[in-house]
Amino acid sequence: MHRKFLDDLSDVERTEFISRCEKKVFPAGTEIVTKDEESREMFVIKTGSATASDSWDEDSVPLAIFSEWDVFGEMSFLDGSPRSATVKATEDSVVYGIKWDAFLEMIESKPVITTKILLSLVKILINRLQFIDIAFTTIAVANRDMKKNMTDLRKFLKG
Repeated sequence: MHRKFLDDLSDVERTEFISRCEKKVFPAGTEIVTKDEESREMFVIKTGSATASDSWDEDSVPLAIFSEWDVFGEMSFLDGSPRSATVKATEDSVVYGIKWDAFLEMIESKPVITTKILLSLVKILINRLQFIDIAFTTIAVANRDMKKNMTDLRKFLKG
């Protein structure tokens, strides 16, 4: 079962977290996050959906699809690095954004809630890393098989 970002919070804790966020509306097709921009803001989708993508040559490569109560932007939020992908609203969407400074204030005033949020982020990042491990292994095996097939084809063509 796909777990949502705030599942481990009680209703009261969830309300407290959301009260620290800024509510934003993005029409379908609008960029919410732009690759390489510097921003320490994390987003949670309230309604709607969004797609993270990166470009390879002239192609746009989808990386993730986010729906209600999914989180994105957490890597830049946590470590201050530039955005690693572009995220666009795929339908009219309402999102909650929380900036790093607001989260730091929350750490001091609501440590139990922020600990739960950080643990939830760790779980999400671990799931994403496990998915990348599987994808990398699949690509490595496919590459090995492709090399073998090319060797066999060269032998066949040489007669």
